[in-house]
Amino acid sequence: MSITYINNEYLKNPKFFLKVLDSSPDGFLLSDNKGNVLYVNDAYVSVTGIKKDEILGKNLKELQEKKIFNKSVSLMVLEKKETISMIHRYVSGKDALTTASPIFNEENEIVGVVNNTRNVTELVSLRKELEKVKELSEKYSDELQKLRKEQLKHEGLVYKSEAMAKTLELALRAAEYDSTVLITGESGTGKEVIAKFIHSHSNRKDGPFIRVNCSAIPSELFESELFGYVPGSFTGASVKGKKGMFELADGGTILLDEVGELDLSVQPKLLRALQEMEIHPVGAEKPVKIDVRVLAATNVNLEEAVEKGQFRRDLFFRLNVFPIEIPPLRDRKEDILEIASYFLEKLNRKYKKNITISSEVKEILTNYSWPGNVRELENLIEYLFIVNPSNQITIEQLPTWVLTEHVANGLECEDENCSRLDYMLSMYEKNIIIHALKKHKTVKETAEFLNIHPSTLFRKMKRYNIDTDFIG
Repeated sequence: MSITYINNEYLKNPKFFLKVLDSSPDGFLLSDNKGNVLYVNDAYVSVTGIKKDEILGKNLKELQEKKIFNKSVSLMVLEKKETISMIHRYVSGKDALTTASPIFNEENEIVGVVNNTRNVTELVSLRKELEKVKELSEKYSDELQKLRKEQLKHEGLVYKSEAMAKTLELALRAAEYDSTVLITGESGTGKEVIAKFIHSHSNRKDGPFIRVNCSAIPSELFESELFGYVPGSFTGASVKGKKGMFELADGGTILLDEVGELDLSVQPKLLRALQEMEIHPVGAEKPVKIDVRVLAATNVNLEEAVEKGQFRRDLFFRLNVFPIEIPPLRDRKEDILEIASYFLEKLNRKYKKNITISSEVKEILTNYSWPGNVRELENLIEYLFIVNPSNQITIEQLPTWVLTEHVANGLECEDENCSRLDYMLSMYEKNIIIHALKKHKTVKETAEFLNIHPSTLFRKMKRYNIDTDFIG
């Protein structure tokens, strides 16, 4: 093996190399080809806890037999003639990474072993500390996530589904810019809530948020309502004039709700205001510049409306800069009970009650189609809260349309009779009897609750093949 180095007087001096080893933070042990210890540095003593006079000039085999150390990596190297590394613990109690390598002469014969021992106790300790920091970080991240969820609850946003998480992510991105956003979704999905979310997370959050219900404004009043008017501009006008919705929203956000219901005759006027970012109050001589962020919401498919000639194509493109579609509640079942609990908690706090929902009702609510979406769910929870006579909402309080759908969904036969009204009514009756029996336990009590004779109840139970094992 050839060694290349600069021809320097220090490098010719063996004491120089010993000084180098002495200054190393790693422990070094040198032994000859018989296993006799020739040299150890101070770092080796510090790591292993073995004093120099205990091992210098001694044979490693004898030291191992005397249990000075549990394993001698240098002896293993002399046996296998190759570099060996291992982590083990010395009498000092410190964990160390030991790497021993053979030293060959020019004839490729082993003349000794160099043993490098590095204290890894601190590294292990540091790793544990890093793991603790990671755990704390994850814990704080979870807590921040919970706080974030609580904050969203205050904003009326309650969700668990991935679909809504993606919708809110889009809304949050949109909030950073002044681009026009078109929020679409079925009636009751919470389009206005998303609009308020965008406004409250934008740089306009300290400005006004003005909602305009486009479906409620007659076409003849459109200009005066949205753009305002000057004093005396028409008969019946206020002598002080009036600011329009756009001017009231200056410096903030305007939500054009139900924009799909706008009459074709007024759509060009809205388009002009959006394009120029200026309005012309009725009776005014000059237009007024405005600084408004525009959000629009509709449950109408505007693309179809454009094809049918019911909505201007150029206005659609002006509104549809950044589209956000809110999925219906039936497509995000994970959110149903989360939202229901939110509304119920609000009512419980307001009226100082502790009403809960039974597991059966939870299952029915989860599988209901919710044509009215979140708004229908909120109304239903309030209805159930009011009519509920006890501390738990049960199946008996559910309105007929919810139960009817539940029964219809439970039909599992495949013949044509499944669609017959009498069959559906019988399944409805069977369902009522089963739940009444579970609640009242005995046939007598159940019959009294249903206001029928016990013998009638027995006949119906036999007819519907209702198992009586659960009756006490």
